[in-house]
Formats: sequence, structure tokens, C-alpha cells
Amino acid sequence: MNLKTKADFVAALCKELELQHNFLNDTALDTIYFGGGTPSVLSPDEIQYIFATIRRFWNISPTAEITFECNPDDLNLPFCKELYSLGINRLSIGIQSFFDDELHMLNRRHTAYEAQQSVHNAQQAGSNITIDLMYGLPHQTLERWKQNLDRVSQLNVQHLSCYALTVEKNTALAQSVKRKQVIPQSDDVYIQQYNYLIQWCEQHGFEQYEISNFAKRGMYSRHNSNYWSGKSYLGVGPSAHSFNGTYRFWNTAHNQKYIDTLQNNQLLQESEQLSHSNICNEYIMTTLRTIQGIEIQRVQQLMTSEEFDSFLKQVQTLIQSEKLCMSASHIYCTSQGFMVSDMIIAELFV
Repeated sequence: MNLKTKADFVAALCKELELQHNFLNDTALDTIYFGGGTPSVLSPDEIQYIFATIRRFWNISPTAEITFECNPDDLNLPFCKELYSLGINRLSIGIQSFFDDELHMLNRRHTAYEAQQSVHNAQQAGSNITIDLMYGLPHQTLERWKQNLDRVSQLNVQHLSCYALTVEKNTALAQSVKRKQVIPQSDDVYIQQYNYLIQWCEQHGFEQYEISNFAKRGMYSRHNSNYWSGKSYLGVGPSAHSFNGTYRFWNTAHNQKYIDTLQNNQLLQESEQLSHSNICNEYIMTTLRTIQGIEIQRVQQLMTSEEFDSFLKQVQTLIQSEKLCMSASHIYCTSQGFMVSDMIIAELFV
């Protein structure tokens, strides 16, 4: 977000909320998520203005989960208290690591001290907290990964998202890898660190309720769980995606075009009607990421009889290789299966 056009951006965001007020059919909002980009650059007054616009068009459930993504260096105690007073009750903090050398390698602007302090500040303000960590970093030893996880326990964090490092094209890290200044970890290291993560979570009372998400009982992210269960959602802002069960919509990624178009009371977005195979495959892809897995009755309703028979044959093959399990009502990944879930999902596509 360009800070010079921040006021115009907030006005455009609120205009989009107005134009999209019929999208969710007057449903009371059970979750709201401020995320993508850096919403923590918004001032409390700007956040309050966005909330006021939301309340003009929707009822917000008294028990709604309202999440706000933050950079650790933005979370001083007064700002945390402001967010909590506005109704934001869950903070998603992009910590990535509790060690300065790893943060420097990731080109993060915060320090290890700020990472820890942000958690303390959020807890003092009263917020529920989730943090992001990364494993498989260049030069990251298993001992260092253990220390990162132990810090989670020491800080009494109750929700954790863990992601293996991937080298994206056209990033500073990709250039460093190309020049051989950074050597990516081997697959064996990724597997070793992932296996330790699963072991650590079991020992510390964290349930793996989705491939990359772990939480104490009762602390699952409701917002993300709605995505994985295929519920309709409205996304606003540049690049935001929305879904109504049949169509997918997405906004332009260009900030200024987004602002200019909404100043003329119009939306600049594209849409796609999901085909039969899209609907089946999306259901498989989202639900198999979760601990509950695929509901057999539901997938049978989505598929033709021939597709369902073929699907079950492939499931049996994956059960024999100990990558899937099947109960009377659901099909779900084993711990081994979670590690190769992309391959399993592709094999089950219609």
C-alpha cells in the first residue's frame, strides 16, 4: 500500500463494501479477516471507519472472530490496545523466526526482540494470538528449529502456522540462490524438521487441524476453517478473491486502477464459473488439507457414479500405501500423507 494514497485506498475499500453489500445475502458475519499486504499500517481511525462501513450493511455476530494480520514491529502496546478496543480479538503475527540471523536472511524488518515483545504486547492487550514460523531455512539446523518451537511454548502461544521455505521467482532470495550465495536445504532436512514439528506439537498439546496449522483445542481459526469447508466468502481490496459456491471473482491487482475505478462507483474484477470438475476438485483439495478430511457422502453427491467408483479405487490404493485412512463417513490423510498431500490431491482429481 502506498502511504501517500492511503486515504484514497480506504475510501475505495469502503465503496467496494457498499457496492458488494448484497453478496452475502444479509448473513450475520461470523468471521472478519484483515489480511494480505500490511493492514497494520492503517491507523485506528481508519480501521474504525472500515468497521463502521461494514456495520452499515451487515450484522456482526457478537461472538465473531475478527483477525488482524500484523508485522511484529508495528505491535507496540498502545496499538494493540487500540485494536482490541475496536473489536479485533485475534492477531496473526508474521514472526517467521525468533533469531536475528534468520530474519535477516528472510529480509524481514523486525528483530528477534521485537518478535517476542509483539507477543507480550498482544497478550497484555487481551488478544488471542497466532504466529507464523518458517522451517527449512538455509543453514537452519534441527537444533535451531527446536529452539524456535520452544520459544512458542515459553510465550504461551495457542495457535501456530508453520510453512516450509519456498524460493519464489523474482525475489531477493531467488537471486541469492542463483548466485549460490544461499544454498537451499535438502529434502531430507525439510522432512526431518517437519517430523520434529509434528512430534513437538503432540507433546505440547497442539492439534494439527490442517496441513500447516496447529492449535490448542478450541483455538482453531474459524475464518480459515470456513475456506477449507467451501463456504461462501467476500474479499475486498486489490487482488481479493470472493466465492459464492458457483462463481469465483477477483479484483484487479493494480492499486491505482482499483482506486480509480471505485471512485467511479464501479468494480474492476474478473469472474469464473466453476465447472463440474472444478467443483469436485476444489472440494477434494480444500477438505483433504484438514484433519476431518473428505466427507464421503458429500463427494459422492458431487461426482457422477463413474467418477465416484474411480475415486474410491484410487483411495484404496492410497490407503494400502498408508497415505490415507477411511472411516465410515470420512477420508483423511495420515501423518505420512500430509507430507505428500499435493501428490495425493492430484491423484484424486476427476
